[in-house]
Amino acid sequence: MNPTNEGSDPMATTGTLPTDWWAVADVLRYLESVGCPVTSATWYAYVHRGQAPEPDRLFGRAPAWKPTTIQNWQAGRPRRGARQ
Repeated sequence: MNPTNEGSDPMATTGTLPTDWWAVADVLRYLESVGCPVTSATWYAYVHRGQAPEPDRLFGRAPAWKPTTIQNWQAGRPRRGARQ
């Protein structure tokens, strides 16, 4: 998948997320699918503040993450109402 092409929707044609690299749109779609939707502005803020993983790779200026990076990060996030 070309992460710079956020206008395309691989889920619309295949029903699944890409398996190699996730662009921001893919990350947001995954987070929504697991019940933790965030906006792109929130995602970029998380990354900027170190609350989300840095991109594993850049394709030009477009950040991309390995699916396992995002899945592991999501699995380790505190849940709403969790005690700190």
